[in-house]
Amino acid sequence: MMKHIYILMLLCVAPGAFSQFYSKEAGVRGGYTSAITFRVYLEEALSYEAQMSYRGEGLIFNMIRQRHQELGMDRFGNWRFIYGFGPHAGFYRTDRYRIIFREIYFGRKVFTPVIGFDGYAAMEYQMEEIPVSFGVDYHPFMEISLRQVFGINPWDFGIYLKYRF
Repeated sequence: MMKHIYILMLLCVAPGAFSQFYSKEAGVRGGYTSAITFRVYLEEALSYEAQMSYRGEGLIFNMIRQRHQELGMDRFGNWRFIYGFGPHAGFYRTDRYRIIFREIYFGRKVFTPVIGFDGYAAMEYQMEEIPVSFGVDYHPFMEISLRQVFGINPWDFGIYLKYRF
């Protein structure tokens, strides 16, 4: 079984090692919302990014549509400005309910579904010699859940590292 997994991984990574345009990226994000990310380019300046994140003792899945703009190029790589938006859905496990300035405690952890909408802006540096990119991003979101009827977080900053293939 492990032999088949290794062969599958080799087939996925090998074609990207010799191409000029990388169509996929996978990486990690650290910040208020830590995540595992996967980006697929539809064109040079348009991509979709899926993020599986952990926040508030729960799991959130984001799908973000992104636009890319070149900012400048030097001999080691290039800088890009990325912006976009998209929905998210998931769940929290919480022991309290918050509305406006009042909190109600349940006494035990309960399952709380959540849906919301995200914004996205990032400054990214893509290296030319090796297929790695890293950057700083701003990821504000608003959501509806039983944990907090309507929540907004305008301060979700993070850093990330991605491998292109």
